[in-house]
Amino acid sequence: MAKHRCAPARRHGRMAALALSAGIGVTTLAGTSLLAAPAAQAAAQDLVQVDALTRQNDAQIILDEINRYRASLGLRSLKYSATLSQVVQKESDRQVVEEKFSHSTSFLTDPRVGPYTNANEVIALEYHRDVRALVAWWKSSAAHDKALKDPRHEVIGIGLSYADGRLENTGQPWQVLSTVNLYGYANGGAPADASARVGGTPAYSNETSGPTTPIPGPSGYGVAGAIGAKYHALGGASVLGAPVTAEIGGLRGGGVYQEFSLNGRKSTLYWSPATGAHRLENATTIGQKFVAAGRENGYGYPTTEERRLPDGSSYQVYSRDGAVTKVLWTRAYGARAVKETGAIGRAWKAAGFERGYGYPVTDEITSGTTVYQRFSNGYKVIWSSTTGQVTVTGW
Repeated sequence: MAKHRCAPARRHGRMAALALSAGIGVTTLAGTSLLAAPAAQAAAQDLVQVDALTRQNDAQIILDEINRYRASLGLRSLKYSATLSQVVQKESDRQVVEEKFSHSTSFLTDPRVGPYTNANEVIALEYHRDVRALVAWWKSSAAHDKALKDPRHEVIGIGLSYADGRLENTGQPWQVLSTVNLYGYANGGAPADASARVGGTPAYSNETSGPTTPIPGPSGYGVAGAIGAKYHALGGASVLGAPVTAEIGGLRGGGVYQEFSLNGRKSTLYWSPATGAHRLENATTIGQKFVAAGRENGYGYPTTEERRLPDGSSYQVYSRDGAVTKVLWTRAYGARAVKETGAIGRAWKAAGFERGYGYPVTDEITSGTTVYQRFSNGYKVIWSSTTGQVTVTGW
């Protein structure tokens, strides 16, 4: 699959991370500016509120991943502080609202952090909701890796901000941003709420602490298993709404699905042994094309979520018995399918995906013994069922 890039700072599907370090009497800054974005650029509507269980689970994953890494190096585990997390949560949200990936000095000056002896701040963001990838990125960068494995650190604060995937002013496809502050203290000066597990006072006053259950739908349906895990990973009730059906099985290949609704907007979570659990957005043009093609009996099961690209287009990938179909949507041409494992699709991929021949303008069209498809950069790809050969011409 193509790796789409929208800015020089982006690497491997995410923006480059930033690191800020401090000790008594010294502060160093790496790769960023402390300037805030102008107030006119603020876009608070980009923030997506998730349920408390989703936030707690994601923070626990980050803590566990960091501590697993430190343990492999013979270092002590870090403890989690809800107090420190409240300090850093504000900074995470600020970056999404300002659409500006940057440090501030609040983690050094906020009185709630107490008399630390050393401190580090690391930031990373992902274009998909995969918090493990944030930790993997920090480990891959020398400055961030140094912060994670500093033996002086003992307590951590974790800020997690979730975005809608298309920022209001810049259009960047941010999905999750995490700012993590790491501190060392002398003589038992760590916050009193430091704990081996994530919990305690929530990040926002309107959240409840501790595990919660999803808001039930009108008929009291719940979620569980792989579909339940995906539901929470995507943002739970705040993103998908409440379940409006039970989990329904008996689909091809042992698949199951469950439907959800948020303010009348329906989503379906599909799961199969071959593809895992993924979301189908029923209301989008891509979702409608999937339904019109016969759902899982047409293109197969989704293998990705619907993903927005920096140029405003979007796509989703499906698989059926090894055949892969990618449905791409553009404002100019609507939703069109490319059969990536077919002869035309293989030629399109080899030419550089949409950066080569362009976006599909049509689906595949059969004419006699040939099948052809047109693409937006002026190419027509033709396959002959007689010879098995592919030729490329202009429209």
